[in-house]
Amino acid sequence: MSQIIAPRAPSLPIAPMGYSSIFHDQLNNVLRLYFNRLDLINQQLSQVLQAEQPAITTDFIDFNTFANYNDRLARMGWNGADATINIGMEYGVVQQVGQEYYARVRNSTGSDIPNGTVVGFAGAADDALLVTPYLADGTSPSLYILGIMTHDLPDSGEKGYCTVWGFVRDIDTSGFSAGDILYADPAVSGGLTNVKPTAPNNVIPVAACVVSDATVGVIFVRPTIQQVQYYGRFSKTTTATPAATDTAYALTFDNTQISNGVVIGTPTSRLVVPESGLYQIDATVQLTSGSSSAKNVWVWFRKNGTDIANSARLVTSDVNNGYVPLSLNQVTSLAANDYIELMYAADNTSVSISQVAATAFAPAAPSVVISVTQVQQ
Repeated sequence: MSQIIAPRAPSLPIAPMGYSSIFHDQLNNVLRLYFNRLDLINQQLSQVLQAEQPAITTDFIDFNTFANYNDRLARMGWNGADATINIGMEYGVVQQVGQEYYARVRNSTGSDIPNGTVVGFAGAADDALLVTPYLADGTSPSLYILGIMTHDLPDSGEKGYCTVWGFVRDIDTSGFSAGDILYADPAVSGGLTNVKPTAPNNVIPVAACVVSDATVGVIFVRPTIQQVQYYGRFSKTTTATPAATDTAYALTFDNTQISNGVVIGTPTSRLVVPESGLYQIDATVQLTSGSSSAKNVWVWFRKNGTDIANSARLVTSDVNNGYVPLSLNQVTSLAANDYIELMYAADNTSVSISQVAATAFAPAAPSVVISVTQVQQ
């Protein structure tokens, strides 16, 4: 604290034997100056106290474990039921110290976010995370999930609290049973489900149901976030025939069987990955021959327009109007937006990579089936 010097008592004028207006004036002036000095010291003390926030120095604090008190903003007290300290916070939120952790968040969605809503990261502004109800349908990375709102958060620009670990109370959990593991819902934005989602939806265990009730339900929040591994399985449903011998051609794809992130690019011979990682590529090519003479066919992978070394496979076909399958695989490291192509060449134009239509007893056989699967982040 800054040093403040106390004023000395004033030297008063000596009173005359009789009445004197001059003496009274002198006395008034001395006292006025003295009390003005006291007012100035009081102002200085107030400024110092406000600026330096004096603290109490102590070795420990004992809370009354039998106190009957009401939680309110900025009040601390002993919570006997949970055996911890309660801290009153904004929006009527009461934090149990050591048993709950919050993220400071802001709502800019244009509408209120209710208590119990699963939210994800939507940006940042003014020392707070922006959040929005999270939909686990595969359109948003699992890493964007944050937690569950612990109160109604209006779209007013004010900051609120999102529980990232701990209890969320007074919500509708009547659709669940105590002990259920709850996942981010792929069908309801901000919702919870006790049915484990399947790919290509995000599979994110978020909480467990503690109390099943329509109004005073309780869940325990503990998001378990695994990074999404991207994949795609594609096929070619048309026939490809080389126009010239010993010439490389790229096989195109016209059907997406299933995909999470990996997509058919432009041109359609390119299979594009969304994020970096180690990927495994598996392909099966179905060959057919137009004569019984031996014909060699090469198939291999390209990465970003460059042949991948030692990736080629060679098959010799001499079966007239028969079918020969060729399988090959490759593991390679890819950066975000890299692409893979499947190339082929033949030493005879009387050979094709052919599809076979469905029959009454069997499904169709695509000319090419290829899978791109991320095996490591």
